[in-house]
Amino acid sequence: MLIPERKRRFTRAQKLCLAAIAACLVLLLANIPLFAEYLFARGVTRWISGLLSLITNRIPVSLYEIAAVLLILGALALIAFLIAQAIRRRFCSVKRILFRLLAAAVGVLLAFGVLYAPLYERDSVSAALGLPDAQVTQESVFEAARYYVERLNAVSARMERDEEGNAVSPLTFAETAQLLNAEFSALDSDYFSPYTVWPKQVALSVPMSYLGITGICFPFTAEANVNVNIPSYELPVTMAHEMSHAKGIARENEANVAAYVLCIRSENEFLQYSGLMNAAAVLLNAVSEEEYAQLRETLAPEVLREYANASAHYAKYDGFIDSLSSFFNDLFLKANGVEEGTRSYGRTVQSLVALYEQLRG
Repeated sequence: MLIPERKRRFTRAQKLCLAAIAACLVLLLANIPLFAEYLFARGVTRWISGLLSLITNRIPVSLYEIAAVLLILGALALIAFLIAQAIRRRFCSVKRILFRLLAAAVGVLLAFGVLYAPLYERDSVSAALGLPDAQVTQESVFEAARYYVERLNAVSARMERDEEGNAVSPLTFAETAQLLNAEFSALDSDYFSPYTVWPKQVALSVPMSYLGITGICFPFTAEANVNVNIPSYELPVTMAHEMSHAKGIARENEANVAAYVLCIRSENEFLQYSGLMNAAAVLLNAVSEEEYAQLRETLAPEVLREYANASAHYAKYDGFIDSLSSFFNDLFLKANGVEEGTRSYGRTVQSLVALYEQLRG
């Protein structure tokens, strides 16, 4: 009786090549706007992220933070192990480990291609937010800046402040998240993922501050992570920004727009204050020096003091690590099709002018 020949199996190298090809195909499709929007953003990506969020929303701690710590410790241990193996000339084990690392990297790339990369090719969020088309001129930017400054002064007068002059939030972290989720739901747009996002407070917020990071969305767990070592007025906007990422916006300037609009249009005055403080700062940096000086004179003293306090707070964490982190963040954005890199954050000016025209009526 003849023994049938065993079916030939794929080798590990062949499997890795197939996985790499799959990752490349996914990234290729993710760069085609039609596929990015309807196959991924409103389809596969949304479905998988929604499933992940159902699980991670029930976990009170940041899985991203745990993963980051384990990754750093694991990397240090692995480097020490590889050096020891190389000294002992055990090159076979070194090759096996390097192969596994390469396989893990391909897996991460494939997951990123499904869970986040397509979101960079989506249409602008402006239509989903109901913003009108706006033509940006020097005059319109100045008028918008003056409007936001006037509203900021009015809202600021009703804020409770601590002994240092900083606004005190009447909301807990959870209450702020609840209000922001309600704001997203009120938009009644299928542009945003419908599931609820409960942002996580990062326990290691101080080290995060040295990296110059106020928040981060971790697509592999569908978590919006927030650095809570920031001025209180920054918290609602930062939370809304990271929640926007988790709900389907990848580009930084688009997430900024969503955050500012949601906060400024909110009925809650502290959310308004957060949005107006940030919007006014963006537009004050966009006007000419003469116009800036003119508008600065009209800012309420308590607002100027809070801006100064915020600058002093962030200055404590400036340094080489912050610069290095910004450099790599810039590379990451450019690698994902954001040609302006970190400068794309400044593209919110046009949307703020559009919001001004909408609010002005």
